[in-house]
Amino acid sequence: MSMGRKMRELLRACKYVYTPGITHALHAMIVERAGFEYVYMGGYDVSLTLYGLPDVGLLTANEMVENARHIARSVKIPVIADADTGYGNAINVVRTVRDYEAAGVAGIHIEDQVAPKRCGHVAGKMLVSLDEAVGKLRAALDARRDPDFIIMARTDAVAAVGGGIEEAIRRGRAYARAGCDMLFAEFPTTDLALPRRFAEEIHREFPELPLYFNYSSNLEWHEAKVTFEDIAALGYKAMHVSLAGMRATMQATWDYAVDLKARGAQAEIDFEKRMLAHPLGDHHAFAGFEAIRAMEEKYLPAEELKKKYDSAGL
Repeated sequence: MSMGRKMRELLRACKYVYTPGITHALHAMIVERAGFEYVYMGGYDVSLTLYGLPDVGLLTANEMVENARHIARSVKIPVIADADTGYGNAINVVRTVRDYEAAGVAGIHIEDQVAPKRCGHVAGKMLVSLDEAVGKLRAALDARRDPDFIIMARTDAVAAVGGGIEEAIRRGRAYARAGCDMLFAEFPTTDLALPRRFAEEIHREFPELPLYFNYSSNLEWHEAKVTFEDIAALGYKAMHVSLAGMRATMQATWDYAVDLKARGAQAEIDFEKRMLAHPLGDHHAFAGFEAIRAMEEKYLPAEELKKKYDSAGL
């Protein structure tokens, strides 16, 4: 079963699904080990974590696809990847889809911003024309080799220049008519009135179309107290917590670095004690060294194996 088919089966079987947004293969492996059913790779995450750049369209398709390839290789669950604007016009989108599909991901989303794009929750977003956006989506659907590979249409119209909820609904309907497999609208607010209206209007014409939701990290969900169940009740089938892996990494690394700077080796000693008691405390085992040794025992000459491990600490 292809990863696209696995994701489709997951969507059919579950009332709703959610996952932390992640950056790289290590994050993905942790998410899988924690029991999540799918992985989401975001553009902001990759831009800042791997390249030290803001999410304003500075990364290339090759950089994003290569990272997605490592993530897909490292886990056995479906991966949904951010494909930004498709990295060009409709012709560029054809290659983008084929490259992501070859990388092993389950699907991608393509947005309707003008290139260079920017994070969906910052100011200055501008939209391509509806005709251009639909043409890019049609090219994406035609380009895939596996019909189960998911093409998700994303609109940033709600908060874009010249946009608003009416424009988002208009575009959402057009993308659904073009045949997208899922529909994703960005909502830069914790007020559920907008996503409720969007879902109602789309599902009035396309009742079975799965809708995707970004539980965005820059919004104050802790004050709004909106739950995943609340969002699912509006009609959204899948969602991710944006920048989850990146923010957790930032916080943990900062706290460790500040403690190490202040207390020196004692900070590492204390951290090591805590880490050894953690479910991932044996990072050699998590990395897969035991599986590598089992392969070596199967394929390498006995004498070479003896030399490798006689004095080794693994």
